[in-house]
Amino acid sequence: MTSEHDRAPSVQDDFLQTLVSDKTTVSVYLVNGIRLSGQLAAFDQFSVLLESGPAVQLVFKHAISTVLPVNGCGPGRELTGAPVSGDKPKHARGRAR
Repeated sequence: MTSEHDRAPSVQDDFLQTLVSDKTTVSVYLVNGIRLSGQLAAFDQFSVLLESGPAVQLVFKHAISTVLPVNGCGPGRELTGAPVSGDKPKHARGRAR
């Protein structure tokens, strides 16, 4: 029997597949604060392969905090001036009287 979760499109898989297909250079931040850089070569349910020059690292997903394309433009997002979630508006800050 297939659950609702199994049939739903995976945002994670779509995101990672686009990074692999486009050979996008990424920074992978681990939960302990270490940053790894390279290109995603492949991924599965539990791990990702990260290539950096001649070296290849197998990184377990449970150790990953964030995957960030180094150009700041991930799959499905173009560089614009529009604010992104977490961006703070740049309002003039003066004292109200």
